[in-house]
Amino acid sequence: MNFTKQNEHPELLHQLSLEVINSILSRALVLYTDESRSDLGRSGSGVLIKTGTGEIRYCFRNPDHSSIFRSELFAIREALNPALEADADDVWILTDIKSSIQYLRNLPNILDKLG
Repeated sequence: MNFTKQNEHPELLHQLSLEVINSILSRALVLYTDESRSDLGRSGSGVLIKTGTGEIRYCFRNPDHSSIFRSELFAIREALNPALEADADDVWILTDIKSSIQYLRNLPNILDKLG
């Protein structure tokens, strides 16, 4: 199934999101990321990592004038570092920027083309 914000009612998308989140197993490592940007060009990212035993939260400043896309990638990178150290079998990345996940999904192809 492929749903887009342009074609679906917001309440349906909200309900579908909750169904996915509620289906995640309790032993999974869940990474929530978000970004923010001011009118002055300042940007920052936030990360919430949920484990079976607790939560880790942190936020950080990004370089000025970072795009929303780039800020989201910063957040995902920062969230993945502890996930890789934890050697988790089941990792979920929950983000509101679809293009960042598409970029990461295509990264092996991009790297192959770069040589």
